[in-house]
Amino acid sequence: MLKFQLALTAVAVVLLTNATVTVAQTVPNVPMAVICYAPQQKEWRTAYLYRVTENGDAMYLSPTGKLGATINAKGSVVAPTDRPTGLDCYSKTLDELRSSGRVMEFQRTK
Repeated sequence: MLKFQLALTAVAVVLLTNATVTVAQTVPNVPMAVICYAPQQKEWRTAYLYRVTENGDAMYLSPTGKLGATINAKGSVVAPTDRPTGLDCYSKTLDELRSSGRVMEFQRTK
């Protein structure tokens, strides 16, 4: 009976390890936060990563919980369709935001 339990535990560990490796490989290269300027209010705003959808879109929320921005899978900040665009990040690419120092990156481990 002990050999069966050990074998079952070994199989479970292998399956869990493979599942973890698969998930880790699919994590997209998105920043932890984006920083945008609101010209009407003359203030800087930060939106933090909320979720990444199956198609690769990254959604960012402000600290108040309101949707701040969405970066599509192609790397462009998408303007909202349900409200006026009040931030200067919209229609910029993730590369443009990175080059101007307007993203906070995750600290990646080796």
